[in-house]
Amino acid sequence: EARSVEWVREEAQISSWQTAKNELEMLVEFGQVQAVEGDDGNTKYAPNYQIRYFNEVTELINSHTREELREEIASIQELIDEWKHEFAVESRDELEATLTDDDLDSEAIRERNRVLREWERYEDNKRLLKHALELYDDARELSAGQDNSSDSSIPLSQ
Repeated sequence: EARSVEWVREEAQISSWQTAKNELEMLVEFGQVQAVEGDDGNTKYAPNYQIRYFNEVTELINSHTREELREEIASIQELIDEWKHEFAVESRDELEATLTDDDLDSEAIRERNRVLREWERYEDNKRLLKHALELYDDARELSAGQDNSSDSSIPLSQ
Protein backbone atom coordinates (compact mmCIF):
# COMPACT_ATOMS: atom_id res chain seq x y z
CA GLU A 1 0.00 0.00 0.00
CA ALA A 2 1.30 3.42 -0.93
CA ARG A 3 2.14 5.62 2.07
CA SER A 4 2.69 9.33 2.59
CA VAL A 5 6.01 10.90 3.53
CA GLU A 6 4.53 11.71 6.92
CA TRP A 7 3.53 8.09 7.54
CA VAL A 8 7.02 6.87 6.58
CA ARG A 9 8.62 9.59 8.74
CA GLU A 10 6.59 8.52 11.79
CA GLU A 11 7.13 4.78 11.28
CA ALA A 12 10.88 5.20 10.71
CA GLN A 13 11.08 7.65 13.60
CA ILE A 14 12.79 10.29 11.47
CA SER A 15 12.60 13.75 12.99
CA SER A 16 12.63 15.72 9.74
CA TRP A 17 9.92 15.47 7.09
CA GLN A 18 12.43 16.71 4.48
CA THR A 19 14.95 13.99 5.40
CA ALA A 20 12.26 11.33 5.00
CA LYS A 21 11.23 12.78 1.63
CA ASN A 22 14.84 12.94 0.42
CA GLU A 23 15.44 9.31 1.43
CA LEU A 24 12.25 8.19 -0.32
CA GLU A 25 13.22 10.08 -3.48
CA MET A 26 16.62 8.38 -3.41
CA LEU A 27 14.89 4.98 -3.10
CA VAL A 28 12.71 5.92 -6.09
CA GLU A 29 15.84 6.71 -8.12
CA PHE A 30 17.30 3.31 -7.20
CA GLY A 31 14.06 1.58 -8.18
CA GLN A 32 13.43 0.19 -4.70
CA VAL A 33 10.30 2.30 -4.17
CA GLN A 34 7.67 3.63 -6.55
CA ALA A 35 6.21 7.12 -6.32
CA VAL A 36 2.48 7.22 -7.05
CA GLU A 37 -0.05 10.01 -6.96
CA GLY A 38 -2.43 9.59 -4.05
CA ASP A 39 -6.15 10.30 -4.08
CA ASP A 40 -5.42 13.61 -2.40
CA GLY A 41 -3.00 14.63 -5.19
CA ASN A 42 0.08 14.20 -2.99
CA THR A 43 2.88 11.80 -3.83
CA LYS A 44 2.83 8.52 -1.93
CA TYR A 45 5.43 5.78 -1.89
CA ALA A 46 5.10 2.03 -2.25
CA PRO A 47 7.59 -0.83 -2.43
CA ASN A 48 8.62 -1.94 -5.91
CA TYR A 49 7.43 -5.53 -5.62
CA GLN A 50 8.80 -6.45 -9.06
CA ILE A 51 12.34 -5.56 -8.01
CA ARG A 52 11.87 -7.38 -4.71
CA TYR A 53 10.71 -10.51 -6.55
CA PHE A 54 13.67 -10.50 -8.94
CA ASN A 55 16.02 -9.92 -6.01
CA GLU A 56 14.59 -13.00 -4.30
CA VAL A 57 15.03 -15.07 -7.47
CA THR A 58 18.60 -13.80 -7.81
CA GLU A 59 19.34 -14.61 -4.17
CA LEU A 60 18.08 -18.17 -4.64
CA ILE A 61 20.20 -18.63 -7.76
CA ASN A 62 23.33 -17.21 -6.16
CA SER A 63 22.94 -19.06 -2.86
CA HIS A 64 21.80 -22.53 -3.90
CA THR A 65 22.63 -25.26 -6.34
CA ARG A 66 20.12 -26.47 -8.91
CA GLU A 67 19.82 -29.69 -6.90
CA GLU A 68 18.95 -27.76 -3.72
CA LEU A 69 16.26 -25.82 -5.56
CA ARG A 70 14.81 -29.02 -7.06
CA GLU A 71 14.86 -30.72 -3.66
CA GLU A 72 13.00 -27.81 -2.06
CA ILE A 73 10.31 -28.02 -4.75
CA ALA A 74 9.95 -31.73 -3.96
CA SER A 75 9.69 -30.99 -0.23
CA ILE A 76 7.00 -28.40 -0.81
CA GLN A 77 5.05 -30.75 -3.07
CA GLU A 78 5.32 -33.49 -0.45
CA LEU A 79 3.66 -31.22 2.12
CA ILE A 80 0.93 -30.25 -0.31
CA ASP A 81 0.33 -33.92 -1.14
CA GLU A 82 0.03 -34.69 2.58
CA TRP A 83 -2.62 -31.97 2.97
CA LYS A 84 -4.51 -33.26 -0.06
CA HIS A 85 -4.56 -36.73 1.48
CA GLU A 86 -5.33 -35.53 5.04
CA PHE A 87 -8.30 -33.41 3.96
CA ALA A 88 -9.37 -35.56 0.95
CA VAL A 89 -9.13 -32.64 -1.48
CA GLU A 90 -7.36 -32.03 -4.77
CA SER A 91 -6.67 -28.31 -4.45
CA ARG A 92 -6.41 -25.41 -2.06
CA ASP A 93 -9.70 -24.03 -3.38
CA GLU A 94 -11.36 -27.34 -2.62
CA LEU A 95 -10.02 -27.24 0.94
CA GLU A 96 -11.31 -23.69 1.35
CA ALA A 97 -14.76 -24.82 0.23
CA THR A 98 -14.86 -27.28 3.16
CA LEU A 99 -14.66 -24.49 5.75
CA THR A 100 -18.44 -24.25 5.90
CA ASP A 101 -19.01 -27.99 6.36
CA ASP A 102 -21.57 -28.44 9.14
CA ASP A 103 -19.63 -31.24 10.84
CA LEU A 104 -16.54 -29.10 11.55
CA ASP A 105 -16.01 -27.53 14.94
CA SER A 106 -14.20 -24.21 15.42
CA GLU A 107 -10.84 -25.87 16.07
CA ALA A 108 -11.05 -27.89 12.84
CA ILE A 109 -11.94 -24.73 10.92
CA ARG A 110 -8.98 -22.87 12.45
CA GLU A 111 -6.67 -25.74 11.55
CA ARG A 112 -7.90 -25.67 7.94
CA ASN A 113 -7.39 -21.90 7.85
CA ARG A 114 -3.83 -22.38 9.09
CA VAL A 115 -3.19 -25.01 6.42
CA LEU A 116 -4.72 -22.75 3.75
CA ARG A 117 -2.33 -19.91 4.69
CA GLU A 118 0.66 -22.27 4.63
CA TRP A 119 -0.49 -23.87 1.38
CA GLU A 120 -0.72 -20.46 -0.28
CA ARG A 121 2.74 -19.47 1.01
CA TYR A 122 4.24 -22.74 -0.19
CA GLU A 123 2.66 -22.33 -3.63
CA ASP A 124 4.21 -18.86 -3.83
CA ASN A 125 7.59 -20.28 -2.77
CA LYS A 126 7.27 -23.08 -5.32
CA ARG A 127 6.58 -20.52 -8.08
CA LEU A 128 9.63 -18.52 -6.97
CA LEU A 129 11.79 -21.66 -7.02
CA LYS A 130 10.44 -22.57 -10.48
CA HIS A 131 11.48 -19.16 -11.79
CA ALA A 132 14.91 -19.51 -10.18
CA LEU A 133 15.42 -22.86 -11.94
CA GLU A 134 14.21 -21.47 -15.27
CA LEU A 135 16.70 -18.59 -15.07
CA TYR A 136 19.48 -20.47 -13.29
CA ASP A 137 21.92 -21.07 -16.16
CA ASP A 138 21.46 -17.64 -17.73
CA ALA A 139 21.85 -15.87 -14.39
CA ARG A 140 24.97 -17.88 -13.50
CA GLU A 141 26.53 -16.99 -16.86
CA LEU A 142 25.86 -13.31 -16.17
CA SER A 143 27.55 -13.45 -12.77
CA ALA A 144 31.03 -13.84 -14.21
CA GLY A 145 33.78 -14.23 -11.67
CA GLN A 146 31.55 -15.70 -8.98
CA ASP A 147 32.11 -19.17 -7.63
CA ASN A 148 29.25 -21.38 -8.88
CA SER A 149 29.44 -23.72 -5.91
CA SER A 150 27.02 -23.08 -3.09
CA ASP A 151 27.52 -22.90 0.63
CA SER A 152 23.87 -22.53 1.44
CA SER A 153 23.14 -20.52 4.54
CA ILE A 154 19.76 -19.18 3.47
CA PRO A 155 16.80 -21.44 4.27
CA LEU A 156 14.55 -22.16 1.31
CA SER A 157 11.36 -22.78 3.27
CA GLN A 158 9.92 -19.82 5.11
